[in-house]
Amino acid sequence: MSTQKLSYNKTPKKGDLVIFDFSGRHTAHTHIGLVTEVINSSTFKTIEGNTGSRDYTNGGYVLSQTRYISQVNCFIRPAYSKDIKKTALVTEKASVYESPYKDPVKKSSKVLKTLKKGAKVTLVENSDDGWGWSKVKSGSITGWIMNKHLSSKELSPFKEFTLKADTSARPIVNKTLKKPVTLKKGTSYILICEIEDGEYKGQKYIAVNNKRYYI
Repeated sequence: MSTQKLSYNKTPKKGDLVIFDFSGRHTAHTHIGLVTEVINSSTFKTIEGNTGSRDYTNGGYVLSQTRYISQVNCFIRPAYSKDIKKTALVTEKASVYESPYKDPVKKSSKVLKTLKKGAKVTLVENSDDGWGWSKVKSGSITGWIMNKHLSSKELSPFKEFTLKADTSARPIVNKTLKKPVTLKKGTSYILICEIEDGEYKGQKYIAVNNKRYYI
């Protein structure tokens, strides 16, 4: 492990240390674990010592547990050596964004730089957010890029989900939102990002069979 400083995060990644406060008040550090798997945006798996059943009455074991973001104070990400000063090639023309999301309609996360195929970027330490994006440095510019545009096979892909009910969605054609359509229950989609700012904050930008939608 590197001696570089730790980073503190709100979202988990495999290998993170996780600090809990099971009271839900987030006023104390009551337990620690190691993240072994990220299941979805609210649930992850750990390995923990001094643990036991779900009612926490019979601790003393080392077990795998399923935990929830609501139980967490923070995730601590050590600067593992494999994450430091690793380079990757851009496999197709791609943009580096100000934030780890893109809003193709209102462009609330602006493009900092557009890279040509074959360009080399440096992955910033602990750069992969676990949801298909990584922070990279290109020249004097540091920003976020989709992992699908990078040559490294170790980076996370976009996560795939299934709609639990019929869902209203607005297709995106030529960076313009069109009239709503209905995506049927059971439709599989890839989550590109959740819009974090601007007019469409909170909406999901998804791909279904190479078509793009906001839901």
